[in-house]
Amino acid sequence: MQYIAIKEVEINGNIVYCVPAISLKNKNQSVVQKIPHPMGTDVLEYSTLEQAQDAIKRSGFACIMPNGKKVLAETSVKTTSKPLQSSYGDIVFQTIKTKINSNNSNVAASAILAISEFPCDETFEILFDKLGEDNDLIRKNAISGICRYGKKLQNELVEQLKSNNWVTRNSVITCIKSLTQQDDIDAEKFILPLVDACSDQNPIVQSNAVTTLAEIYSVFQQKSKK
Repeated sequence: MQYIAIKEVEINGNIVYCVPAISLKNKNQSVVQKIPHPMGTDVLEYSTLEQAQDAIKRSGFACIMPNGKKVLAETSVKTTSKPLQSSYGDIVFQTIKTKINSNNSNVAASAILAISEFPCDETFEILFDKLGEDNDLIRKNAISGICRYGKKLQNELVEQLKSNNWVTRNSVITCIKSLTQQDDIDAEKFILPLVDACSDQNPIVQSNAVTTLAEIYSVFQQKSKK
């Protein structure tokens, strides 16, 4: 059971009850909602203790009262309402997201792998951004996440071949090579971009492009015969 501590604070002569919270943002990074959470870095303020308890219960947590007493979620308030499943999804996603830039590379790599469970634009942006990481495990997990949604991300993979970061370009080619194993990809889409990549300034990218071009062309030929 996870607990959220309620703090009693005096602000401008008034007593308020403060609860840690996480901010849920839309694609434009604008805050659309704050939800009580034990790992939250933001704060929600309530005018009564009961309001604070109710908000914590609706988020699915138990609470620690200002006097230090622990109160289970089932008995924290009179209402019997339960948190919505969609709220859990937002909380889980935001919790994982806070770990993708962890100073501990193992934690960051695990977060990258975990966040790929959420197929949305924000997740895809994170995964593509991590293709240029120096850490092998983080980069490998980003590649794995992108390959899960290969057909959906084919156009973005082609665009990322134009990246200024050679590590990113090389990772994209590795993604394409992995996608040759998937039956539903459009192999033809990658042929000419890979031809260009064979003249890349970086010899590592060139080498990867040459072998991947041969594989993707083989897939294209097989599909053309069907």
